[in-house]
Amino acid sequence: MTSAISDIVVPRVFTPYMAENKPAKLVMLEKSGILAAPAPEIAKRFKTGGNQIEVPYWEDLDDAEPTVMDDSDNKITTSKITASDMKAYKHRLAKKYGAKTVASYAATGRGDSAMNRVAERIGAYWGRRKEERIIATAEGVIADNVANDGGDMVYSIYSDVGSPTAANRISYQAINRARLTMGENLDDLRVIAMHSFVYGTLLDDEKIEFKKPSEAPFEVPYYAGMMVVHSEMMPVTAGSNSDEYSCFLFAPGAFMHFDEVPNRQTIYGNEGTEITRDPDIGDGGGADYLTTRRFELIHPAGMDFLASSLAKSQGASLAELRNAANWDRKYTRKNVKFACLKVNI
Repeated sequence: MTSAISDIVVPRVFTPYMAENKPAKLVMLEKSGILAAPAPEIAKRFKTGGNQIEVPYWEDLDDAEPTVMDDSDNKITTSKITASDMKAYKHRLAKKYGAKTVASYAATGRGDSAMNRVAERIGAYWGRRKEERIIATAEGVIADNVANDGGDMVYSIYSDVGSPTAANRISYQAINRARLTMGENLDDLRVIAMHSFVYGTLLDDEKIEFKKPSEAPFEVPYYAGMMVVHSEMMPVTAGSNSDEYSCFLFAPGAFMHFDEVPNRQTIYGNEGTEITRDPDIGDGGGADYLTTRRFELIHPAGMDFLASSLAKSQGASLAELRNAANWDRKYTRKNVKFACLKVNI
């Protein structure tokens, strides 16, 4: 007798396992420090109702020249500090997989094989989706920056030519120019995310240095003193003659991050992991279903999520995260903790 999916996946055990089973890329993003836990009061609001979270902050002091004292009766002008807030958004996400029993028997001779594979890989699936949503969020911030702030977070050496030269490719000098978009805070940028093809050019030139941090179970690539995260999910814009590759440079705490797998008990397991079966589908062959859910907050420091163009109030799709209309910068440029470098390969 073969085991059923409900024998393989025990929701109260599987739900926390699913949250912990992360791909190496996501582990690197977390170890890099660019994902920062929110303040306790913000985390508390994440667990309450509603979709939007108000994040108050004190604005910086003005740069007006101080007053020169004298012996007059004039009273010094009083300056003030002002407060503002930025809006972050909760995103509630779900994914459901199903497999007909007959198909599993046809593939391997076991009725549970397809769903067992789903159970093995679902944690990695959610890890890749988080990586994808981090990148899409960065794309949306840069799109807003180009549309509304003069592109002061972007440095481009890209040229739409058939034969790019070294001047169009990633280099120490180009990275420094991108870092300088943060002005005096340029040294805060310590992580660079790039497309795997851009990373490949650095490997070809033997420019990558590998280090093994004590807290990581694997070696980490570095370039120009920055930790490198490479992914095929990084944005590529097609050109007439050559494609444009965007690299993102991040500082620690670039994103306020909170992640929750709901675990309220249900008759099918819990909200994080529910297992159901339809015995009638497939003319009686039956099918198993596994539904998983995630609640997340991935919010770039210093930005408002306006939610002005959302199809659903419960969260944003990738396209909506990339949409400039959903973002607005609140901090001054040098206090927004990332930059964009555009290159050829």
